[in-house]
Amino acid sequence: MATLSIGHTTREVSGSPEHQGFLIRRIWNAAERVRTPLVLGAEIMLGAVSYTLAVWALAENRVSSWDSEVVSATLGIVVLARLAAALSVRLYRRSLRYASLAELISIIKVATASSIGMCALIWWRFPELKVPAAVFVVDWAFLLLFWGGLHFGARVLKTQQAVSRSRGKRVVIVGAGDAGMSLLKELALDPSSGCSPVAVVDEDPQKWGHTMYGVPVVSGGIARLTAEVAKTRAEEILICIPGASGTQMREILRACREAAIPVRTLPSIAGLVGGRVLPRDLRRPRIEDLLQRQEIRLDVEATRKVVGGKVVLVTGAGGSIGSELCRQIADAGPRRLLLLDKSENSLFYVNLEASERMGAAGVKPLLIDLTNRDRAAEMMRSERPEIVFHAAAHKHVGLLELHPQEAIRNNVIGTRNIAEAALETGASRFVNISTDKAVNPRNYMGLSKKLTELCMQELAQNHRTRFMNVRFGNVAGSTGSVLRIFWDQIQKGGPIKVTDPRATRYFMSTREAVNLILRAAALGRGGETFVFDMGEPLNIYDLAKTMALFAGHTPDKDLPIEFTGLGDGEKITEELWEDWEHPAPTDCDRILVVNGVCPLSHGILRHVSAMEEFVRRGEGGPLLAYLRHVVPDFGHNQPFIVNMPPTQAAAAPLSWGAA
Repeated sequence: MATLSIGHTTREVSGSPEHQGFLIRRIWNAAERVRTPLVLGAEIMLGAVSYTLAVWALAENRVSSWDSEVVSATLGIVVLARLAAALSVRLYRRSLRYASLAELISIIKVATASSIGMCALIWWRFPELKVPAAVFVVDWAFLLLFWGGLHFGARVLKTQQAVSRSRGKRVVIVGAGDAGMSLLKELALDPSSGCSPVAVVDEDPQKWGHTMYGVPVVSGGIARLTAEVAKTRAEEILICIPGASGTQMREILRACREAAIPVRTLPSIAGLVGGRVLPRDLRRPRIEDLLQRQEIRLDVEATRKVVGGKVVLVTGAGGSIGSELCRQIADAGPRRLLLLDKSENSLFYVNLEASERMGAAGVKPLLIDLTNRDRAAEMMRSERPEIVFHAAAHKHVGLLELHPQEAIRNNVIGTRNIAEAALETGASRFVNISTDKAVNPRNYMGLSKKLTELCMQELAQNHRTRFMNVRFGNVAGSTGSVLRIFWDQIQKGGPIKVTDPRATRYFMSTREAVNLILRAAALGRGGETFVFDMGEPLNIYDLAKTMALFAGHTPDKDLPIEFTGLGDGEKITEELWEDWEHPAPTDCDRILVVNGVCPLSHGILRHVSAMEEFVRRGEGGPLLAYLRHVVPDFGHNQPFIVNMPPTQAAAAPLSWGAA
């Protein structure tokens, strides 16, 4: 059974879907055939009435039969003129419920043209009647009133009904720009939207105190949002600023947190179609809205200059960064894309996706553990990649605090193995992906990445392969990210567990991070450490409250937040560079470069070989003690339990450790 609505009439149509569709089309066409002549007839009738009223209005000082003579003699000309005017712009075919400024302009044009034409014809054909010009002016005014009422009456009535009665939840709109006004118009005209706007908040003082579509723009801007929500008893906030920056969104969402009611927002400008904003465009905010509101437009041509036509290897290809690297590289047309990972499942899925993008013949999956030095070297000699993006790493701080030897085995030794193999086989570029936790490291994960940065700096000295580091903060939405942990906790109904209310972290979207990695690869000449502009760090506690708000919950009320304290190796704040490092701008405004070489990098490869021996023999205690000598300023949260035996300490090459 299908339901058909035409105007305010609803019919049920039975039968098969094909039969229903046929009946619906027949009924709709019949309704259209009836509506069109009715509207046209009403326009002609109102045109004749307006002229008649104008004649009667100006017949006061004339002979008693003058008005009747004028109307009877000239009404045919009037009807023909009105008919020609209506047909010329087809007003009768336009929607009465959604009449707009275009219809008003058309009415003014045809009313003016028809009145001038009537005046000329009547004065030429019936000069003896001496019809004054005032008749045509009054007629013109009456015609605008009548035709305007015909075409705008339904819309005015609909708008008035929508404004006068409460329908759905009470909402406050943030943003009185084009997007906000477009949405406000749609909500005002559509009683079925489920939203009733009660106030508009905007930062522009020139708009304060104005009323738009019957809704006031309150004075005070975002600072007044919480008070306005309480005053109007609003149930939801609609953010309508698609071009807002991350900083602006953080300020708005901070005010929304204080208001403690659900929030929806519009997508970015690129996500809106045709400039029209509809209620269905609104969505729950995403964490990317806090990081960078502007749509990131990938520069495929710039990426193609780096990897186009080349054999490219991505290690850790199944991870968050690695898989996005594979996507963007595949779209840039490499000659061959090598996907390396030691996780079978991750490699399977990224290979499937990459093969769909560039064809199975151009993609090769490599199931290899880079800690196997011989296997890594064999692969590099066989495949001969020209560019290597090294994203493979253990990254979970808490787990690596429990297993520091695995941080050294996988992150440091694995990096050394693939980097030396790349040097041996003549790769042109080697991009090592690092982290802000490598700056003044306080955990084994950060320490291991610091050591990989030092390896790149030593390998870059006097070698043709361009070794470089790229360093950035947390990747929003990656596996193990605090954002995903928070979201999982929210889905389970809480509590959200926050380490410390003072803790802050840098965040960047995966898409954005990979885009900058590829740009940095093009900039590198060898030995540099590129640091990404991460924007302002985000407070983790505020982030937890904002994510609860995103999910439609009231933080600290129907969704509790608990503080667990910092875990082993965790910092209150992260840093992007060392005190001695002095980042300089590059040609890309989102990328900074550190050209200085850390004194600790001298001889680092010999120390990695010594660490490898401790790992091979399973001597965890001596390994940790050796690390303390290699990086004397490593400020770990926990003291070392096992000290290096004096004989080993004496044999260790520590001449650079005190630098």
